[in-house]
Amino acid sequence: QPRRSLSARSASPLSCAALSGAKPRRAEPRRAAMASRGEVFSHKEEQVLHAILDALFADLGDEGAQALLAAQTAHDPRSDEELVAFARRPASAFTDSMDIVRARLATFDGPDQDTFHALLKTLATRVGCLALTGKRGPLYRHEAVVVQGILKSWFTSPLQQIRELGKVFKLLASVFFLQGDGAKNPNFKAMGYEPPDMAVLREVVNKATAVDFNKCRIQQMEFLQQPSGGIAGPQPIEVLCDCVVVGSGPGGAVVAAELTEAGFRVALLERGRWRAPGEQSCSEAGATRELYQEAGNFFTSDHSISILAGSCFGGGASLNWSCCLPPPEQVREEWARDFGLDWAAGPAMAEAVERVRHRLSIHSEGVELNAANQVLMRGCERLGYASEIAAQQGWQPQSPDDGGWCSLGWKQGRRQGMHGSALADAAQTGRLLLLDGCSADEILRDRTGSACGVRATMRDGTDSRTVIVRGRGVVVAGGALLTPLLLRRSGLKNPHIGRHLRLHPAMTIWGRFDEPIRFFEGAPMTTVSRVVEDQDGKGYGAKIWVPNLHPATFATLSPWHGPQEFKQALASYAHAAPLISLVRDQGEGKVWENSNQRVKVSYSMPQIDKLHLQRALDHAARILVAAGAREVHSAHSRVEPLRLSGSDAGTQAQLELWLAQLRAEGMPTLGVMLGSAHQMGTCRMAASPKLGAAKPTGETWEVPGLFVADTSTFPTASGVNPMWTCAAIAQHTAQNVKQHLETSAELREPVPSRRQRVARRCMSSACAGSPDPAGKPSPRGEAHAAADASTSISECSSPPSSVSPSRSH
Repeated sequence: QPRRSLSARSASPLSCAALSGAKPRRAEPRRAAMASRGEVFSHKEEQVLHAILDALFADLGDEGAQALLAAQTAHDPRSDEELVAFARRPASAFTDSMDIVRARLATFDGPDQDTFHALLKTLATRVGCLALTGKRGPLYRHEAVVVQGILKSWFTSPLQQIRELGKVFKLLASVFFLQGDGAKNPNFKAMGYEPPDMAVLREVVNKATAVDFNKCRIQQMEFLQQPSGGIAGPQPIEVLCDCVVVGSGPGGAVVAAELTEAGFRVALLERGRWRAPGEQSCSEAGATRELYQEAGNFFTSDHSISILAGSCFGGGASLNWSCCLPPPEQVREEWARDFGLDWAAGPAMAEAVERVRHRLSIHSEGVELNAANQVLMRGCERLGYASEIAAQQGWQPQSPDDGGWCSLGWKQGRRQGMHGSALADAAQTGRLLLLDGCSADEILRDRTGSACGVRATMRDGTDSRTVIVRGRGVVVAGGALLTPLLLRRSGLKNPHIGRHLRLHPAMTIWGRFDEPIRFFEGAPMTTVSRVVEDQDGKGYGAKIWVPNLHPATFATLSPWHGPQEFKQALASYAHAAPLISLVRDQGEGKVWENSNQRVKVSYSMPQIDKLHLQRALDHAARILVAAGAREVHSAHSRVEPLRLSGSDAGTQAQLELWLAQLRAEGMPTLGVMLGSAHQMGTCRMAASPKLGAAKPTGETWEVPGLFVADTSTFPTASGVNPMWTCAAIAQHTAQNVKQHLETSAELREPVPSRRQRVARRCMSSACAGSPDPAGKPSPRGEAHAAADASTSISECSSPPSSVSPSRSH
């Protein structure tokens, strides 16, 4: 038992530092010293890791291998040799196992790395191991069966902090065991998974016509080659435009398209990098590392919910499952009634929804269903549940790319993603300036307090350069996680900024069928069941869909009931039909930035949301059984899978008993695997600053000329995939931005913020009094945020909207 209890709020990814009495603050010098020697783990720490990982993914022995073979169906295309090798292969069989774990650990926040090392060190001692496991240590001296018993006790412990330990180790193991050795991973064949053939995909996509964003891109090297500032360091680069847009997801992309088509020049800042189709990869390991927030290693503060958020060119639309549902009528009415957004319930929203339907090529014609979506439709039909075809954004590509690789960032179908639709429209106007690899640091204001630009950092490898992007208006569309952080860094103080976070918590359940399903092939989310979407008459409930889960994600979301059970579940991957239940949540969270500038999220899921999710899980299980599943696996750590046998009457009785178990178990924190792919509500719109951070027009209450146009503006959870709703809000906001730009005739000089004034007092006197971009001396203390000597990449001698700077500037 732990020596002292920890609150969920204070638990770090491994509340183990407190459990063991270790002092993480002393670990930083130790970590630096080890790094200087090229080390990450000490020898004893590696021994502990190997013991745990080999217990999670154990050699099942001859008897276990035969049991795994016996569990497979007839006419299975996999050979006995492949399955036996899979059963007998432990985690340590990978020669690069520690390299994979080191790479994953590198995505942890610094203090989290320290606590992880503290845990390993504790388990390598006699007393520490006794405190955490009930067995004298070190842990690696115990047999595998003993370690497996310890792990199972962690997963099912009544203490949340102990359950947390098991979850983090399982996450590490799932990642390296399923992603190690890349596409050559020997486990893939045993699972029935075939990674995409990149040579074939690239050959096809190279023949297609795609927008070349290089033509509107301001290259990183162009910035880095600009003259330096001598003693003061590199001079900031200045970019001039009509409007600065931060973020290239559905919100920023739609705003950029609307403004450029109206004749305005837009500078689009995106922290991710654009890559030509021929340069893209298509692997789960690569996508996780390069395209997702925090390299996919992102959780709520108590680690109860895994958060998937895009951090790439095109935003979440480059990774989502292409399903599009419009904002529901009940949601629009709620926003008008409770938050004063009259436009949301009227023709203005209807017009915006229709406009972006055309812009993003949202359609339901010609949608093909893969085997997993056919399972959902078949089960619903047999039970009399409501189900329907779900509209798609863009057109799914044809063979060999059938749409199954969308969550890996491979969207090359016609008009797919923002790069194929709204951003392409903006680029084709010739009035888009793309600054990719560029992170927004602060919103700049002029002497009247209005927004007049953005101070940002352009990065190219280890090199970086400050960029000042000046415009007559600023639109922030960085998403519900990053937008509030930028506003806070810029001095906005509205109490609603960063609060009211909604996550659409989701839970997976899957059925095993005799026939292969291969759910990872084809467009993933083409159907939806609304059978439990309105549980209170106010539009709160849950929807049931088919997800897109590649091997590591599938393993991460599956509970561990022991090595035999876990490997049998993975061996069933190609025969699995997963369903995902997603709740329109009433619970709230908040987002903030820690001292290391890492995004942090806290979230509380109320009982009513858990009840709605439980009801959806009940219906999803019935759908799978009605469609012919022989096994049903839930995400609960303490509920074994349902294995059906006998007559229909017997099957129904078994199902009811199993569902009663699930209801009795409930949804204990960290006792069930939950995820979130939708984040909303941290800068919500409202008719009063007492209710929200942004006006119904999208402009912030505190700063004129500063607009927000992303999912952070949602007053409550949408209850549907947020892309269409987000794009409609951005469409509405863009019209208000146009009006603002038409009445703002000139660029205004930014004034330094308090943070910048403090920095300026520390600058060398060699920088004082240097000329501003117009060639006039800048009085001390009155220079704009670009610093006194900035290099302009786009000079304006006439109104900015008439300027067409080339990439050579």
